[in-house]
Amino acid sequence: MKKHVIFLPMILGLLLAGCEPPYPDGTPEPLWTSVSESLGSNDELPPEISLSLTEESTLPISDGSSLQSSDSCSCSDEEEESSSSRHTPDFPPGERKPIIYFYPEEEMDLTVTFVNEEMLTTTYPKYDGGWNIHLKEDGTFTVPGSEREYYALYYEANSDYECTFDEGFYVTSENAASFLEEKMDYIGFTNRETNEFIMYWLPILERNEQSLVYFEQTEERNEDSPLIFSTEPDTLIRTMIHIKKVDAPVEMVPQELTHVERAGFTVTEWGGVEH
Repeated sequence: MKKHVIFLPMILGLLLAGCEPPYPDGTPEPLWTSVSESLGSNDELPPEISLSLTEESTLPISDGSSLQSSDSCSCSDEEEESSSSRHTPDFPPGERKPIIYFYPEEEMDLTVTFVNEEMLTTTYPKYDGGWNIHLKEDGTFTVPGSEREYYALYYEANSDYECTFDEGFYVTSENAASFLEEKMDYIGFTNRETNEFIMYWLPILERNEQSLVYFEQTEERNEDSPLIFSTEPDTLIRTMIHIKKVDAPVEMVPQELTHVERAGFTVTEWGGVEH
């Protein structure tokens, strides 16, 4: 029994190191043969060191760290790069995150209809031949059959709008936030609308590092994606930002944006497209 106790530390150390013991003549012998001879032919290997050498496990070692099996190797640089790139979303083409806000002067029922409703891919609340909503004075609304309160209509859609970027803006990740604040404020969006717009589109501009930006404004939006309201708003502001990643600065003709003063029953919409 003493042989077992004396020899155990050395055996465990050899097993953990994954190598065979050295011998004076320089010729290694099989590890199991050495163990058997040291223990004696009539001795059995103590159960506490009967470890499976093929088992995928992590064994504790004397310095408090751990030794993992070779099958649990760390990823190569290429694998790490591939893994990190999966976090970059690969969005399909089309209009993303358009939302519509309402600012009525009094409580009212309103129907909103898309002329090109076949282009819609996602809607919330559910679009069923139109949105029938009951507007409160604060701009929130409900839909038939539900007591849930909403503050904006949401949709995504396919688009056949061709943005040539003949004019627009060259934007970098460093000035993207201030750029969006300035342009959205000028067009006529409120702080809340601008904040929500920036929270969605700023990460995309920062990820691109360098981008071309064009704002599809109300007149173009009404041609590309017309809406019909059962009660026409006094003020309608619609904007779709178009973003294209570039690898170098681009000289562009600055786009002239239209400023709109809000008055009366107001409806606003913002969204965007990546190219």
